[in-house]
Amino acid sequence: MNKVRIAVPAILTLSVINLCFVIFSNLVEMRALTDYSPMVMTLFNVSLITLGLLSVWQRFTGIGGHAMRGKMLLLLAVEYFVVYAADITNIFPHSAEPMGQTLFMLDVFGAALAVLLFVSAGWYMKAVSVPESV
Repeated sequence: MNKVRIAVPAILTLSVINLCFVIFSNLVEMRALTDYSPMVMTLFNVSLITLGLLSVWQRFTGIGGHAMRGKMLLLLAVEYFVVYAADITNIFPHSAEPMGQTLFMLDVFGAALAVLLFVSAGWYMKAVSVPESV
């Protein structure tokens, strides 16, 4: 259980940091996303920021009850994976310009972190369902 209690917050923290780099990756490289209205791009960025804020909230406070916290962690892991997979496969946001190497590496790293978060959240749920011996 102790390894899980260390792994989950560490992976969640790395996921938030990586997401921040992805959100602000326009400082590193620019992709022309002119096919989307400013409202769509604003909603997309707000959803990414919300994902990050929920992750930080989950990291430091969580939800009451271990089972609910595990389910929330699984949901966050799936959301992270969907965001990164959609970007890697150029589904959304779709850009005429190819993705830069830096953003691609951040997306691959984020997808790997999402898988690790999913697995560690599963271990967390399994560990808290079994009472610890005293």
